[in-house]
Amino acid sequence: MAEKLEGTTLGPFTILRQLGSGAMGVVWLAQHNETNIKVALKMMNAGAALANPGTLARFDREAGILKQLKHPNIVRLFGVGKHKGQPYYAMERIAGETLAERLERRGRLGWQEVIDLGRQLCSALKHAHDQGVIHRDLKPSNLMITKEGVLKLADFGIAKDLDMTQLTSAHCAVGTAAYMAPEQCKAQTIDPRTDLYALGVVLFELLTGKKPFQAPSSVEMFRMHLEQKPPRASSVVLDVPVWFDTLILHLMEKEPDHRPPHADVVRESLEQIEQKMLAMQSAGGQVAGASRKDRGVQALLDGARPDAKDKEAARLLRGGRSRKRKKVPVYERGWFVITGLVAILALAGTGLWYLFSPPSADQLAADAELLARRGSMQDVEEALREDGPVQTYLRHHADSAGDTPAGKRIRDIDAWARAMENQRLLVKHVRNRENKVKPPPPNEIFAKAFAAVDREDEGKLAEAAQDWKAIAAEAPPWDRVAAFHIADLNLVETLRSEFDRRWKTAVETGRVPTGGMPERDPLAPVEARVWRGVQAELIGDQALAYLLFDDARKTLLLDLDAQFLQKERLARGLCLFCSEKTRLARPADEPEKRLTVFDAIVAECGSAVSLLDRARLGSLVQVYENEKGFEDRVKAVRAKLPSSKGK
Repeated sequence: MAEKLEGTTLGPFTILRQLGSGAMGVVWLAQHNETNIKVALKMMNAGAALANPGTLARFDREAGILKQLKHPNIVRLFGVGKHKGQPYYAMERIAGETLAERLERRGRLGWQEVIDLGRQLCSALKHAHDQGVIHRDLKPSNLMITKEGVLKLADFGIAKDLDMTQLTSAHCAVGTAAYMAPEQCKAQTIDPRTDLYALGVVLFELLTGKKPFQAPSSVEMFRMHLEQKPPRASSVVLDVPVWFDTLILHLMEKEPDHRPPHADVVRESLEQIEQKMLAMQSAGGQVAGASRKDRGVQALLDGARPDAKDKEAARLLRGGRSRKRKKVPVYERGWFVITGLVAILALAGTGLWYLFSPPSADQLAADAELLARRGSMQDVEEALREDGPVQTYLRHHADSAGDTPAGKRIRDIDAWARAMENQRLLVKHVRNRENKVKPPPPNEIFAKAFAAVDREDEGKLAEAAQDWKAIAAEAPPWDRVAAFHIADLNLVETLRSEFDRRWKTAVETGRVPTGGMPERDPLAPVEARVWRGVQAELIGDQALAYLLFDDARKTLLLDLDAQFLQKERLARGLCLFCSEKTRLARPADEPEKRLTVFDAIVAECGSAVSLLDRARLGSLVQVYENEKGFEDRVKAVRAKLPSSKGK
């Protein structure tokens, strides 16, 4: 039975109520104490790990994978921790329904809705695959839909990181049988195209309300995936576009090499299908609005068998007279019909030109500027896409723009996007650094960049600076990547000067600041910890200083995107500062000596008359107020200091 946790505080979260439970653990509704954001807190049962040690590894790995994935269409991770030895992690709570629930409620979905959901899912898969993560269990019950219609990919419980040792048993097929690719059924090597096969099954089911293969057992289902050709979705539901049929069959090819190369290609195909269908519907509306005489003439032009009225229209087209004595209205006369047809064709041609011609240079430049201002990895991907505003501009307008300000800015944004793409690969290298199996660098220049990043994180900042100066001489975008890292290394010197200035101000005023950042800034707690480490060094407690720097460094490494991919570089600067401070071996911790040093400083400062004495005592309070065994000493020192109110 699950422990009653309502009202309990776990780290930064307060438990509100239980949402659900299973053999592996319990899911609680919780609230983040600072932001009031509601989260789903998943806690593992104490007995689950004892019954199956591999369960704990999977639980920890799902949290580890979610840390890597930051995308609007993937469930977000908010934090991890332990409660009485039981691991938990808090993730985004989705107010909505699963696609399985929507299918059960509605039977099947229209092709336009499926295209919209498919595009979002492809975007999520592309991001996961770029981080080396394969979901392996793609199905409607693992796809959440918010009330706003945003799709969220969830449940990475059996996801596989391509750069990590597989936790599942050797030669054991993992996944849900109805959605498993042939190579997954045979427990062979998988890659991102394994998820694309499952995507094809999901799209088929959303369009038709049925799975492509029906079988009484998993074994029979495996056989059908391996041997049987999937049916066309249009054989079940007639209004499925023929291009959609073809795409699903392409996704469900038996051989991975015969499937689309990656999820972005599938997303682009879905967009093209939608454009084609909308164009056909528009043309169909024009035909439906035409007069019967128009349709008769068109039938003659198309070779259809004419009826009596069609023959009359043909006679008019040949210039003959009508056999009917009744006066023919103007709108039914041949010249009017032909003129109307020409007008319709001209309008249709204009519409097609408008639809397929490239946007203007000004519009593309504005769209590219927006991507650069936002600067997320999704914006980088959009800038590098062949049909994105940057590449479209360079393809259609680069020559005419020449050296105009817009042309120069577009080239600058293109260089920025390519540099950020390389930064993303450096992030992946850092994440994979401790893995036994990791991919080699793509080429020689990447090998140099990987080595430079390794030296940064080892605290060898002078050597790293020399590496980046050499890389700066390489062809773009490496010059810009090197500039990022040289700026990071320069920021370490700026931080060092800032901490020196802060201590000088403390000595001059007798007051020691707790940090230099607004409390609401996400980096404020980490920056304050680094500042405590600096003060511990000044006091002479090298062991505690090392612990504070190391703790801050590990916290910063949890969010590599903030260090490598965001415009604000402070996170990377703080991390490098801490890496340099922890470069050497950890000093021995001697608690008795620490107490002696504390008491000696208190004795030297006496009644804290001078501003220097107040600064030293203030540092003692900040450095040791959270250290076990110093509670009474800190309380006594705080009593000696002037009130913090006022100046």
